[in-house]
This record gives sequence, structure tokens and C-alpha cells, in this order.
Amino acid sequence: MIRTYLRSVVAAACIFSTSAFATIVYDDTTTDTGDTLAYVANGFTQIGDQVHLAGTDRLAASATVQFFNFGAAGTFDATLGLFNVGSPVGAQIGSSFVLTGIAAPRNDIFNVSFSLPNLLVPDNLIFLVSVANFSAGVNILGLDMFEPPTVGSSSNAFAIARDSVGFVTTGTANENVFFRLTAASSVPEPATLALLGVGLAGLGFSRRHKR
Repeated sequence: MIRTYLRSVVAAACIFSTSAFATIVYDDTTTDTGDTLAYVANGFTQIGDQVHLAGTDRLAASATVQFFNFGAAGTFDATLGLFNVGSPVGAQIGSSFVLTGIAAPRNDIFNVSFSLPNLLVPDNLIFLVSVANFSAGVNILGLDMFEPPTVGSSSNAFAIARDSVGFVTTGTANENVFFRLTAASSVPEPATLALLGVGLAGLGFSRRHKR
């Protein structure tokens, strides 16, 4: 009985010690500057930014951007790619992440989140978002600009975009693209530690009861 209980507690401890909990490693979602970067209007196929992550967790779990739509309500597809820093963009990190059939409200802003399967990322990276397959009327899309980041950092002198020629630095001065990146952390939450403590206490009780 005690051995079975001990095995259960040890197994639970192993699960808790390796479970991932989300921690924000970059966040520029607090202060809206009121500016935007549009895709079609500027001839951009991709829009993004270069960011420096806070903390030490580097297994990316999710990323969120904020779109605006000045057109009619409809749907579109969006693709997120993460890249190493280059001149200005280096090699892609992992694969692209695609969301299809995203609902775009008429004349509104809305957040879109991408699930990232614990993708290992460096301290400095570039994210780029592209859009495609607009439904009728949804062709005035772009990303919102915010400043300053509250977690991590980013140069506010420019954003990064791609047009028919190549990558360019663009955007109005002193702002960054709305972006939040969370990463998996192996540090257990307080509730998890408390649960493990209860299990160990129960083991001690079982031993005393056996005697």
C-alpha cells in the first residue's frame, strides 16, 4: 500500500516538475499609439518587428497580434513566422503557423493568437505576419502600433515589413507593432507545490498508520 502510494507521489512530482506554465517574455500591448501599418495600402506582404525577450524561458508557447479592419465584415487567413535577426531578416525559426477563416469585424480592431508548440527561440528575434484569402470587402487590413513594451524591449524607431522588392524598415517613429509572446516555464505554480506537499504529507500519515 505504502509503496503504491509512494510511486503515485513520485510520478506526480515528476509530472509537476516537467509541466510547462506560461510566462510572458515580450509584451507591447498596453499603450495604443493610434497608428497602424496596412498591408494592401502600403504594398506590404508581411509586417512585423524585431524584439528582445525578457527572462530566460525560450520555449515559445503562443503569440498574439492585433489587427485592424477598415473594410466590411468577413474572413481572412493569417500566417506567422519567427526569424533570426539578419540584414534585416535572417533564417526562419521552425515552420510557419497558419490560421484560416479568421473573423474580421467591420471597422474594428481584434486580437489574433497563434499556438506555438514550444518552439525554441533566441533572445532576439523577428516576427512577421502575412494575410491572404480575404473575403469580399475585407481588404483594408493592418497591424496596430503600440509603445512602449512593458516586458522585453524593442527599438521604437522602425518596424519591419516586406514589399515586392524585399524587406524594408518602416513605420512612424517611436512605436512598435502590438505583440505578445508567451513561453513555457518549468517553474511550478504555488498551487502545484501545495498539492505535491499534501501528497507527501499523506505518505507520512500512511507510514504512521501502518505502525
